[in-house]
Amino acid sequence: MILPCAMIETTDPQHEVPSLAGLQSQMMAVVFGEPADPTLLRQVRLRSGLRAGDQLVIYQHATAAILEQALTLSYPVTARIMGREAFAQLTVDYRAATPSRSGDLEGYGADFGVFLGRRPRADIPLIAPDLARFEWLVAQLARAPEKPVFDHEKLATIPPDRLPELTLTLVPRAALFGSDHPVLATWSDTDGVEHEQGNRLLLVCHNELRVIELNSDDWAFHSTLSAGDSLKEAVEAALDLNLDFDLGGALDRILRLGAFTVTQGKMAPAALAACPAPSAP
Repeated sequence: MILPCAMIETTDPQHEVPSLAGLQSQMMAVVFGEPADPTLLRQVRLRSGLRAGDQLVIYQHATAAILEQALTLSYPVTARIMGREAFAQLTVDYRAATPSRSGDLEGYGADFGVFLGRRPRADIPLIAPDLARFEWLVAQLARAPEKPVFDHEKLATIPPDRLPELTLTLVPRAALFGSDHPVLATWSDTDGVEHEQGNRLLLVCHNELRVIELNSDDWAFHSTLSAGDSLKEAVEAALDLNLDFDLGGALDRILRLGAFTVTQGKMAPAALAACPAPSAP
């Protein structure tokens, strides 16, 4: 956030002048709701008859409005299902707990879903924390860098006896997302229809947004691969849940979507680690 230092000047030579860094620190605290220090008030140039404290309140209100707008733009569906007043109050609480630390607000609100999940309040729908996490994830996938994908052509170059040890991981523009609530249906709904609660296991890919609902064995297969385990281990995880697991269909899907890339050794991507696994059906 750019501090309005132009409004600050030395006005009282009888008092020691604080450093610029000290003034900036005090101004930052005031902007985010802290009471103004007398040292800061003495440095504020009076304008149009407004007292120093009144001028600082203007900056407080402007900052609050900007941060509320940033959260509303990042979480439009969450705001809609919660209602304007309830969402606005939560943005106030979030700002108090998580003030912006950067002039670039693109990353502000990254943990808003986690924040909602920690607040067991009657005016927060059960789906809201997961829905907020989903909205943030979709936005991040759209901004993620491109990376070469593992496709049918590359699969054809791997000797059959080496396939079991193949390790893959999600590309930056793909992620797994798990929720016990109908996040996808709520996120894509525009007619206000209520949805039954239930598991929604999703693979999210973003060149154009493509969302695939996964059943339990497909989820086990994809999440095991995403954790850096081998193809053999991923298949075993799926077969533990369904002896009729369709490996050919699962491989064809991820190859067509361009969701994975080949890795060297085991790794756990942040995209999977950031998303909670759904409860067992």
